[in-house]
Amino acid sequence: MPRYETSIIIPTFNDENTLEACLGSIESLDYTGSYNVIIVDGHSNDNTTAIAEEYDCDIIYEDKGTISYARELGVQAAESEFIAFTDADCVVPEDWLSTLIKHFDNDGEVAAVGGPNKTPEDDTAFAKSVGDVLSLLSGVGARYGFEGEETREIYHNPTCNVVYRREVIEEVGGFNHDLITVDDEEMDYRIRENGYKILYTPNAAVQHYRRPSWKSFLKMGYRYGIGRAQATKLHPEMSEWFHFAPSSIIFLLTAFLMASFKSRSWLKVLAGTLIFGTVGILCMSIYLTMKRNRWTQLPVYAALISIWFWSWGIGFIRGLYAD
Repeated sequence: MPRYETSIIIPTFNDENTLEACLGSIESLDYTGSYNVIIVDGHSNDNTTAIAEEYDCDIIYEDKGTISYARELGVQAAESEFIAFTDADCVVPEDWLSTLIKHFDNDGEVAAVGGPNKTPEDDTAFAKSVGDVLSLLSGVGARYGFEGEETREIYHNPTCNVVYRREVIEEVGGFNHDLITVDDEEMDYRIRENGYKILYTPNAAVQHYRRPSWKSFLKMGYRYGIGRAQATKLHPEMSEWFHFAPSSIIFLLTAFLMASFKSRSWLKVLAGTLIFGTVGILCMSIYLTMKRNRWTQLPVYAALISIWFWSWGIGFIRGLYAD
């Protein structure tokens, strides 16, 4: 028999600024089942593990440096029927586990249940802008910032807010350690290919603190681009047209630049393409500004969308050519 009904796995690395709020919310869960918290730490050099010890978490360490490996180690360390995942920069509601786990009742085909992740009201103005941009990108089809209003079957739930049946994770082979990011979506793809359902419910929203700086947002876009390309090479069926758009445009701009060394007429084409792209980004920024009624953030939105375009596109190219 499992020692606990549910194990909550949280990968960490230098998360002292957010982990205490995360663990405090988990400690306050209104949940009749038994659960434990497993911290999988990447050898933090701040107070992350000291905070985890204060909350009586089980702490293990990973040496590979990828979040997919951290998640897999957490699964291996768990002794439970259900495996829940959240991030160190998330705060969960009191009914988080009970709301998610009830959807497994009487339906053995349900392998995972997750919910939305929303930007907290007390996050910084910059971080709120990051959340707004991620939500806008989700409107195209990305899943990260999705906020649907009804419970339904879905193709993927991010691991900042999801519960799995442990036996299904083991059946499909767990997380792919070679993927830098998108490892959770790649595993969900294999789960669905095995005939299981993945459900989304709007009733289990977590508060997710967003990237706090330009540098961290740029790094996020770059790494997600690499991971998406890696997953696309493994499973071309996972790809959508918008995954290829930034890198395709970057290739096109590079071709126009190279051609301009032979003929200056290509400079006009290059300039026209850049102007067209800038107008497109500006239109998206104005739309987001009007939707959120945050006019002071217009230049921030434009810069964030631009950074995501270039970092994702370059990361995707890197991922396509990486071994």
